[in-house]
Amino acid sequence: MKLPDRRFATWGLGLTGIAVLPLFAGFTTAGWELSEVLGLASTLMCLALCGAPVRPRESTPPVLISPSRHELVGWLAFAAAMLHVVAALASDRTVLEYLKPTSPLYQVAGIAALLLLLGLIVTSVGGIRRRLWRRHHNFQATHVAIGCALIVLLAVHVVTTGRYTGGGLRRAVFILTAAGGLAMLLRRGRGAPPAPQSLLSRRLVFGRHSMLIVGVIAAATLLLGALVVPRAGVALREPILARAQTLPLNFIHQKHTVVNCLVCHHNYVDGRGLDACVHCHRSGRADLKVGVEARFHDFCFNCHRNPPRQFVRHGPVSGCVSCHQITKPVPPPSI
Repeated sequence: MKLPDRRFATWGLGLTGIAVLPLFAGFTTAGWELSEVLGLASTLMCLALCGAPVRPRESTPPVLISPSRHELVGWLAFAAAMLHVVAALASDRTVLEYLKPTSPLYQVAGIAALLLLLGLIVTSVGGIRRRLWRRHHNFQATHVAIGCALIVLLAVHVVTTGRYTGGGLRRAVFILTAAGGLAMLLRRGRGAPPAPQSLLSRRLVFGRHSMLIVGVIAAATLLLGALVVPRAGVALREPILARAQTLPLNFIHQKHTVVNCLVCHHNYVDGRGLDACVHCHRSGRADLKVGVEARFHDFCFNCHRNPPRQFVRHGPVSGCVSCHQITKPVPPPSI
């Protein structure tokens, strides 16, 4: 059996690194963990399809899977994504808020990625493909361009969610692996000029669409690179439309006594913080660039997923209901 090209081996290490991330992310609840693992599995299959295209067979790097298996993996990725959504809704009804126009940008990216994945699968079916494209090269170029957009949207969703990519190292592994999958699309035919030539002078397998594909891959790689900056995640947590009413919030101060009060109530240092947090962060002040939803979610998630070393009794957040619920006050014990 012929061993894979070393580029496949290096990229495969990145995929393996992403696959084992749940082992280091902590456990929440069974339903929420199932949903998150299914979402990660769908993302991994999409990354695998991006880096292992099926045509042309005689290319460098070599082709690993057949068209029928490529299509099968696509359907499996879509099924895992749908189960990811269903499991999330079943374990936490508050997730319905993410299907409203007030959904944050990274959740909209996830929904758009699901629709793009379905479109890629359906338009790849033989009869539909031949009706939409008379020439295979035209279909190939369109398929690759949409596939690049899919990878970017998935990266926006996964990296900003931060469930498995919290922290700089995990985020970098995911982004580099996604970018590596895009780079694997740049393949040469067997009769192409030798590798030492410059990239644009090589005879790529895309024919007259080569310049277009190179441009799309370059743009997608730049967008992936922008996700390395932590501030990008805060911006992507902003909702499309501001919420008219806040969701109920159950923040138990007794469970957070190990945290210095000034970490959250930062404006108490100078004695001016005599009001609720949201009254400032929802005020539209010019000096507050980030909205209350984006700021609070990023603040809470980062603390729970990447806590300081002295915090020993913390845990990753399991869905929305962990914080957005109303609990009845516990009556004092009777004497």
